[in-house]
Amino acid sequence: MRIARAKGSLVVSYQLAVCGIILKRENHDREKKAMTRITRAAPHVSVEEVKERMSHDPRSFYRKRWLIIYNALVDPREAKDIARHTGVSVATVHKLISSYNRLGVAAVETPGKGGRRNQYLTVEEERELLTPFFELAQKGELTTAAHIKLAFEKRVGHEVDETTIYRLLERHQWRKVVPRPFHPKADKEEQRLFLHNFAPLVEEAIESRDPEDDRPVLKMAQDEACFGRISTTRRSWAPKHIRPLTPRHIVREYTYVYAVVAPNEGKMVSLILPFADTAMMNLFLTHVSHTFSTYFLVIQLDQAGWHSAKDLIIPENIRLIPQPAYSPELNPVEHIWEELREKAFSNRVFVSLDAVIDTLCDQLRQLEDNSKLLHSMTYFPHFRMVS
Repeated sequence: MRIARAKGSLVVSYQLAVCGIILKRENHDREKKAMTRITRAAPHVSVEEVKERMSHDPRSFYRKRWLIIYNALVDPREAKDIARHTGVSVATVHKLISSYNRLGVAAVETPGKGGRRNQYLTVEEERELLTPFFELAQKGELTTAAHIKLAFEKRVGHEVDETTIYRLLERHQWRKVVPRPFHPKADKEEQRLFLHNFAPLVEEAIESRDPEDDRPVLKMAQDEACFGRISTTRRSWAPKHIRPLTPRHIVREYTYVYAVVAPNEGKMVSLILPFADTAMMNLFLTHVSHTFSTYFLVIQLDQAGWHSAKDLIIPENIRLIPQPAYSPELNPVEHIWEELREKAFSNRVFVSLDAVIDTLCDQLRQLEDNSKLLHSMTYFPHFRMVS
């Protein structure tokens, strides 16, 4: 009996010891949990308003601050978890939440350490300085910032670095772009009237056909361009520290491409011909007439001499609408020439005229097969009005 009691006492003592250890662990966990700092944001504004500011505030660093507030508001947890989720340091989370809980929105929408602490001129004075240059900018005569730099230095009374002028221009949303060219003999009023009256001109051309001709109408534009062995140099992409080297020569051998495009439908046909004259234009119009024999064609074109020569033969399913003189910018086919020259003829030297013709054939076939690209490049506003 004494042994049994002794064994029973040992078992009871062991059980009490285990219970004590468990209780100590639970107390330790409770103490540790109590010591854990949960980062919470005070409800100064609603969750919906926080989400709105977090998504649409125009300043990126404000959006980042509102993201931290949003996390601490909807899912309070340790600062290290919020910092990991938002991509900032733990100290940033502590500092922002502490300030926000005390000050509210003012703690978030407070400028940081950056910005213009020192300035030669105020933004209004800078805008006033730039105003006289607007007219020169419209003419494309500000190819460098030198004139603006001189005016700025005269205003502030001393020299400044070029980067000061570039930052000024960036603040006022100036950028360096390629001007749209136009012929100096172009009549702007005549161009405006042509665009305004384009729909009536098309209707007049359609009414001139045979009353029994019920074929669908294609509104098209036509032009021709010269391509040859005189190489052109254009800007090209290159990694840092590499300056591209491209061959360049002047060999006066060339051929002509005649093309007609229906911008709305993305249809195109072209011919490569040796000359630009009335005989070649007759050949091209015959080819276009046969290719689109199931359509009645109304074609815009420029006032080149071979487009209105007395020997020009116009097929019965074609009507021509001349555009104003010196107005290539009104013709959608000009964009096709720009595409060809940029993609296939810049920074290249051709060993023969046959090589030029082979390249043209390949590129023209690709364009004729890509109706989506043709539509995108050539669907000018005045063609949209008549579609």
